[in-house]
Amino acid sequence: LVAAKEAGVDKIYKVGGAQAIASLAFGTDSIPKVDKIVGPGNIYVALAKKAVYGQVGIDSIAGPSEIMVLADETANPRYVAADLLSQAEHDELASAILVTTSMELANKVSEEVTKFVNELSRKAIIEKSLENYGYILVAESMEEAISVVNEIASEHLEIVTKDPFQTMTKIRNAGAIFLGEYSSEPLGDYFAGPNHVLPTNGTAKFFSPLEVDDFIKKSSIISYSREALMDIHDDIEAFAKAEGLTAHANSIKVRFE
Repeated sequence: LVAAKEAGVDKIYKVGGAQAIASLAFGTDSIPKVDKIVGPGNIYVALAKKAVYGQVGIDSIAGPSEIMVLADETANPRYVAADLLSQAEHDELASAILVTTSMELANKVSEEVTKFVNELSRKAIIEKSLENYGYILVAESMEEAISVVNEIASEHLEIVTKDPFQTMTKIRNAGAIFLGEYSSEPLGDYFAGPNHVLPTNGTAKFFSPLEVDDFIKKSSIISYSREALMDIHDDIEAFAKAEGLTAHANSIKVRFE
């Protein structure tokens, strides 16, 4: 609410869930129709946004939460396990995936996960999340690991390798990328600064994080003088006639009769 006030928001509706998406998309007696809906949510909110796309604009499909950790043998298994669970506690449909080139690290992370789960308050949700979408994938090379990372296109990607900045240059698909063992995902949730509304479910292949441009609409502007059109009007008419669109051709032709 404070952030909304600082940003100049003058109306707030205390609603949530798929029904809130419907209200904003179509309008109700008390909530006016909007032009665009942005922000994250659970599976119901994400699917509701998908359903109303076209009726209104949306930023991306954002939710349920995902984390992927790309690690080599230099990573601290306790840190990696803790970071995986930071997202698993969100939702039973949240995913937590480790991709590593080290079988030793994989085994140690698995052990640490088991220890942490027994200590954490949202144990039931975490266990269900890991059962549904928790994976440890061991790759034969860093190139193979990176290929998997780019294919899955996770919402959050932590890179915990010997040279995370070098590894990052090969990443093509991820919502937000966290580099090094002291850049854990909750840093992005609470403090780091970049917008934390991020594409999920593989949509990072074609969606970007929410940003200022999502609130800006653009138009194309075209203006030709008679002299400028004179040089190209025959070409335009030829294209139009080739498509059998004689009214298109005529719209250009009449200006030079």
